Amino acid sequence: MGLTWTEQQYNDYLARQEQAIKKGVNLDPDTMMMIEYAQEKNLKRILAMFPEPEPPFKSKTERRAWNEWVPTTGCVEAFYEPIRVYLNSGSYKPDIVLRMPNRELWFVEVKGSWKAYQSGRSSKKSLKEAANMYWWMGRWFSLLPSKEGGWKFEEIT
Repeated sequence: MGLTWTEQQYNDYLARQEQAIKKGVNLDPDTMMMIEYAQEKNLKRILAMFPEPEPPFKSKTERRAWNEWVPTTGCVEAFYEPIRVYLNSGSYKPDIVLRMPNRELWFVEVKGSWKAYQSGRSSKKSLKEAANMYWWMGRWFSLLPSKEGGWKFEEIT
């Protein structure tokens, strides 16, 4: 069973595919044929057999970071909560993991504010502990929305 896309969703999909082609990503022949056919016929709606699902975000801030900030990083791949690391104080899952063009991994913790998490185990404390224990895996960052409308991106060392 397929999913019917709106014209905007389809145009967004085509834009992502065109960006992938510009970056040198090889798409499978079926996807290329579908893009060419849809452009040739100027289709308004299509039936997509394998739509890109949106990750099951746990907060609006994570969704906003995924849609606004992640595309600006220049990453090759982005994953939402793909791993769990084990710490002395328990376990921890970074919100977003990015694979950069140089194959470096970036682990990013997204929060609306650190003040909201003063009770119980602090995710800021867990992030610092993970950065110290798993420094060899990649770089660790925090990402908070800025009052000016952008993002405050800080490396944890």
